[in-house]
Amino acid sequence: MVNGVRNDLLGCGMDSRMKRLEDRVSTYLARMGVEARRSPDGLYLFKYGSTVVMMNLLEDELGTYVRCASTLLKDFELSCDLMARLLRLNAEVRFGAFLLLGDDTISFAATILGDDLDYEELRQTLEYVARTSDEYDDILQSQFGGKRASDILREGDGLS
Repeated sequence: MVNGVRNDLLGCGMDSRMKRLEDRVSTYLARMGVEARRSPDGLYLFKYGSTVVMMNLLEDELGTYVRCASTLLKDFELSCDLMARLLRLNAEVRFGAFLLLGDDTISFAATILGDDLDYEELRQTLEYVARTSDEYDDILQSQFGGKRASDILREGDGLS
């Protein structure tokens, strides 16, 4: 039972939907030549330029989802100018959004539907998130300071 709806009424059990999505994502990543590492909490992680791309598989009673995200900056000075810049950037990007997370990390993320995920959709989403993050982490760092994912990795605090 999920939010009052029986799994069998949803067409299939949630575990089997997630298993199918995990298998599909693993196959697609291998086809792309992406060597992603799985974190203990199930995230797929890989480096791209000066950023690290994370992919999280999610589900609810309506379906499955793939969230592609990347850390742009940490340890920056939070300001109204920075927040205004992120909001303006959200109006400029074609897909996805710049986010301020609870731990004061700036990320860029896009979420796509997972139940009928196809190869091109995942490839283009990962590529767009990676390219956008890799471009804007340098720009935002030069304007507002902070550390990019690659700076944090060099310090030994992340993906090696």
